[in-house]
Amino acid sequence: MVIAFLSLFVSCDFIGKQGNRAINGQTAANPSVRADDAPVNLEQLPKPAKEYIDKYLPGHEIIRVRAYEDNVRAWLGTGEILKFDVDGHFKEIECASGIPASAIDERLMQDVKSIDPKASIVKIDKDSYGEYDVKLDNGMEINYDANFKRIGFDN
Repeated sequence: MVIAFLSLFVSCDFIGKQGNRAINGQTAANPSVRADDAPVNLEQLPKPAKEYIDKYLPGHEIIRVRAYEDNVRAWLGTGEILKFDVDGHFKEIECASGIPASAIDERLMQDVKSIDPKASIVKIDKDSYGEYDVKLDNGMEINYDANFKRIGFDN
């Protein structure tokens, strides 16, 4: 009976660990890790999204792509997560260690630096009206219109 109980426990533990594996071998604990033999399904990434990544984040490896009903997400090996609409138009970029300057409009970057020169931008979210919500590593959130004119702050 003890042996039966132990085998049940070990097999459930193994299944639980396998069930926690995400696509491409990523795990919740380490989203940037993928199994070498797991394919990245680049066909799910619309051409405008691929072009956006090539233009603004050149040389950054796409390690995971996932299509949802209303958006497509791409995870890059350097930690960025990008969200595009189903047609491949930019919607959001997020990176806990700071979004690379190459992916940030110069007008937006200048305004953020005028507010807090030491701050890093960790998230940019573009809404359906073309307005941007920008989150800084210090917790501040700044709102911009479609022309990157500051229109407000959220705390």
